[in-house]
Amino acid sequence: MKRPPRGPDSSAEASRSEDSERISDAVDTADLDGGSRATGPSRRRFLAGIAVGVGGVLAGCGETTPGGPGTASDTDGTDGSPTEATPARPGPAPDVAGPWPQARADAGNTGAVDASGPTAAPSVRWATDSAGTVGAAVGAAPEARVEGGDGDARDAAVGPYVVAEDGRVAALDSAGEVRWRATLGDGQFPPAAGSGFVVVPTRERLVVFDAASGERLREIDLPGGVLYAPTLVGARALVGTFSNGVVAVDVESGEVLWEAVTPSRAFPPLVVDGVAYVTARRWETGDGGDAPGVLVALDADSGDRLWERPLDGPPTAPPGHRDGVVYAGTNRGSVDAVDAASGDRIWRETVGDWVTRGPTAGADGVYVVVLGEGPVKLDRDGTVLWRSDVGGGTNPVLTEDDVVLGTDGGVVAVGRDDGEVSWRGETGSVVQFDVRLRDGTVYAGDQFGTVVGFDASTGDRNWEFPFRPATMPGPVVGPRTVAGAAGDGGTYDVLASEGQELSLVGGAATPAITPVFLEDEADESGSETGGEGSAGSPTRTDAGTRTTTAGGSATAEAGAETLLGGGTDGSLYRVRTVDYGDPPGDELEPTPTPTATPDPGEPTRTPTPHIDLPEPEALWERDLDVRPRSPVTYADGRAYLGTDEGVAAVDPRNGRLLWRLSLATGDDRNGDDGGSDGGSGDGGSGDADDGSEGGGGRVSGAPAVTGERAFVATDSGRLVAVDPGTDSTAGGDGDGEGGTARPGIEWEVSLGESVRAGPVAVDDSVFVADESGRVTAYDVAGERRWRREVGGAVYGGPLVSDDRVFVGTDAGEVVALSRGDGSVSWRRETDGGVRATPAVGRETVYAGDHEGTLWAFDAASGDVRWRLTLGRWMDAPPAVGHGAVFVADQTGNVYAVVGE
Repeated sequence: MKRPPRGPDSSAEASRSEDSERISDAVDTADLDGGSRATGPSRRRFLAGIAVGVGGVLAGCGETTPGGPGTASDTDGTDGSPTEATPARPGPAPDVAGPWPQARADAGNTGAVDASGPTAAPSVRWATDSAGTVGAAVGAAPEARVEGGDGDARDAAVGPYVVAEDGRVAALDSAGEVRWRATLGDGQFPPAAGSGFVVVPTRERLVVFDAASGERLREIDLPGGVLYAPTLVGARALVGTFSNGVVAVDVESGEVLWEAVTPSRAFPPLVVDGVAYVTARRWETGDGGDAPGVLVALDADSGDRLWERPLDGPPTAPPGHRDGVVYAGTNRGSVDAVDAASGDRIWRETVGDWVTRGPTAGADGVYVVVLGEGPVKLDRDGTVLWRSDVGGGTNPVLTEDDVVLGTDGGVVAVGRDDGEVSWRGETGSVVQFDVRLRDGTVYAGDQFGTVVGFDASTGDRNWEFPFRPATMPGPVVGPRTVAGAAGDGGTYDVLASEGQELSLVGGAATPAITPVFLEDEADESGSETGGEGSAGSPTRTDAGTRTTTAGGSATAEAGAETLLGGGTDGSLYRVRTVDYGDPPGDELEPTPTPTATPDPGEPTRTPTPHIDLPEPEALWERDLDVRPRSPVTYADGRAYLGTDEGVAAVDPRNGRLLWRLSLATGDDRNGDDGGSDGGSGDGGSGDADDGSEGGGGRVSGAPAVTGERAFVATDSGRLVAVDPGTDSTAGGDGDGEGGTARPGIEWEVSLGESVRAGPVAVDDSVFVADESGRVTAYDVAGERRWRREVGGAVYGGPLVSDDRVFVGTDAGEVVALSRGDGSVSWRRETDGGVRATPAVGRETVYAGDHEGTLWAFDAASGDVRWRLTLGRWMDAPPAVGHGAVFVADQTGNVYAVVGE
């Protein structure tokens, strides 16, 4: 049935009319990708592989206001085509599938299910590292200015600049203390700093900050896709791109100065005396092999080519330069020395199977890193002087006495004279991007997001800065698989029974949003949900569970599943997972033959067997003209997404953008992040310490949908009730055209503090928790019923059962409140801060803490049923299903915990 449009009161209608200019774009102008995406590994994994080691609120008293700001555009159904053909009638809207199909279990975000998780004797059935990590890349300005020297006075006494892979940026001082923070849509590579600027590369643009204040000065779009950290020369940035060679821009004005489009894929230029030396690949078609490598000299002012020298294979890093000689290494294991003036080759030396990083040239020789070995030193004539086996994955950096580089275990320094180890500095995980040297300190960021400052002479650890999100995305559980948003981009999907990772057609290079599991069913006409099943589809059978005939009709077993997910870049996709075999059933049991870990206190686990599984099908993939921020909430045939500026609704059958509603106010209309994106307990991107100013319309927490309303909480601290309007999707009986009414704001209240996760909407109540540690209950008309201080910041949302509201606090407690009046029923301490929304499965509350412990509490009494030490920083919300509790930690591990 179609739901009739709600009639707004006159004041609300007037407010919408007055603010109608706030969204001027019609949905049918959405930038939808009509081309087919690659079906191999996701682009985020590809980009990560080629980039490793490259140097590169509103204040108020909570009064209810009708209408409020915000307008929306409807759609006429002409907003482009997905990658698969969309039938004229896409069929009925699907339902959710699985025991915990979306981020907070259901559309109301209650986080409670009538299914049992483990209640005693917990053990790990399987663990996998599918959730990915959020690494930190470090940049540093040139050495501090001295009288008569180069550089800018504003760069003096400044520590490193850090970019996380989820788009957070921080400026540190020389003691590792934060000077300012900001948040981007996505982060890719290390920043460049100098001349009073910090330039942060994203996938397709440069973002320029004032180095002293953190003010965002401008964004510069670049052709060809930014691939590496830029090279700063005064106020000019020279950028190596993915497919457009080298581009030079003025960071003060944003003007593109010149483009040198061939060679195409370029490493960051090395600029010496007005000449830019570039190592690059040319894109060749039809040769079936590696693109040839080339070393090119360009005039840094004009981009004119001065000379070109072919290499014997693709280069692997930027070139080195010393005393009129340029050096380049290739994946054929060779090092070339070339005359900087003429481009003539002086010598070529093969030093191993693959030169992975370098060359770095010093007065005493040339340093490269060889695959499977470590740093190698060559004399200036090409003679190998020494080899080291310490490993290494970043470009060598030279101190007065040592060669310093990042490795799998941290940072290592070897003597320039003999290659012997001078010191080692441990980090929590792999140092993926280049280390930086400034004022006697070596800066390194690891894959767990920790930045460490080491004394360059001794290797002593001066300070440590844990640059990790306050929370991480949690998993969702379908009939057969467990899925979630990987911290380093894209969506992971693993078999619930074994933890075997499945490949997905859909993927995102930017941070992903938490997906939702939907049924995969055929409509009466035989057209499959989402736009497949048209005539001419190939015949296919999978273990007898689905048969697609040559004519295109299809049938599917009950419980077959698809994933609807996407990324913060606007990508959206729906993809089948597995459609064969039996679901795990109600009770996953302990591993039959567990293997004890070396530490008796650690859980037991059995290695997951490798299984070759077929690649799943993409039903459709699109690029939307919105930037999703929140997990997907699914209700009434529509998928709701929190966005940079508000909330949007999408048709899950074909990815069509139904509407978007802006919640931005005042200066927020320009989309400026304000340097203060808040972390989301539902798994959005952000940082806990970014503050609460700015980002007035951004919604990072999952929308809550109940009855005829959707409720969202903005990062800046506004609780908003949205009338979602009506369209043919809701009833499941339309053809996706017409019948759409614009959404609008029914009411909103100011909470006065940042909100880290979505609200809960259940029955006639709405519950929300804010960063100050207050939990508030409203009725569906926006009238406050009660408010309770719980004694610690709340980054995750509330969890609501029949009679109680549960929250975790950063003070290290789980608190149970009476649903009726907010009085405290019980509170229990944990080992560390609880930064994510807990979960409830049949009278057991599950919560992870920042010390790596997963807890199970009796929901009625608060008694501890069990506790299990798992990993590090259990800051993701758990999910319950198949008799297990599934949870991820910030090191990228996903765990399936079962009981007796």
